Amino acid sequence: MKRPLLYSLLLSAVLPAAPLSASPARAQVTINEDALPKAAAPEKTPPQKTSPHKTPPHKVTPQNASPHTAPSHAEPSSPAPQAPAARRVGAPPDVPAAPPRPVIIVPPAVPVPTHPPVPPEDVKASADAKGETQTVGKGLRVLFSPDSSAMTQAMIDAVSAEGRKLAAQPGLRVTLWSSASGSTEDLSTPRRIALARALAVRSILIRAGVATTRIYPRATGLAAEGVTPPDRLDIVAEGAAPVPSSEAQFGAPSPKAPQ
Repeated sequence: MKRPLLYSLLLSAVLPAAPLSASPARAQVTINEDALPKAAAPEKTPPQKTSPHKTPPHKVTPQNASPHTAPSHAEPSSPAPQAPAARRVGAPPDVPAAPPRPVIIVPPAVPVPTHPPVPPEDVKASADAKGETQTVGKGLRVLFSPDSSAMTQAMIDAVSAEGRKLAAQPGLRVTLWSSASGSTEDLSTPRRIALARALAVRSILIRAGVATTRIYPRATGLAAEGVTPPDRLDIVAEGAAPVPSSEAQFGAPSPKAPQ
């Protein structure tokens, strides 16, 4: 009965003292900076004065050179010759110095048949024709009988002479203004008669030596009111030849037909 009582007394005496022994003791240290000795400042050394006479660098001559000293400038060794690109494994082929010459393919000679231009229709004189020619300014006016495109020999000769004169002036273009009399109720007949007259005069001019690209027939058809005589054709040389392609197909434009 006494042993349990002793154990309880011992435990009650030991437990309060355990926390005190478990916490470590801390020491407080105060440092007084004024009491510590101060380090001495480094002394300043005056800069050294260099003499104006510079000592030349020491040169190594063959007499004072030691046998163990390597030469300062050694000659570079020549590189080993490389093998051609075809022999090097995995290397690209050499780039040629010049491109290959172009291949010239000569086309086969194919004979192209050419045909001379179709000669104009020969205009023959008519015994029943009535008309005359008049010189107007620098051109020629051909007068026809109503509803007819026939020409006399005198009319053909006059137009041929005018054609030879125009052939000597290749820089001019020739316009054929042709009109005819008729009625407003039938505009087709005057236009067809005027066109037949212009084509007849054109054929005479071509045979006289005038180029076809210089002649522009303009069949206006029914003559305008107040134009006399209405059955006529005016050969007018004006402008320059050749004309632009936009005018070559439809004829050279003009502000108005000659009165």
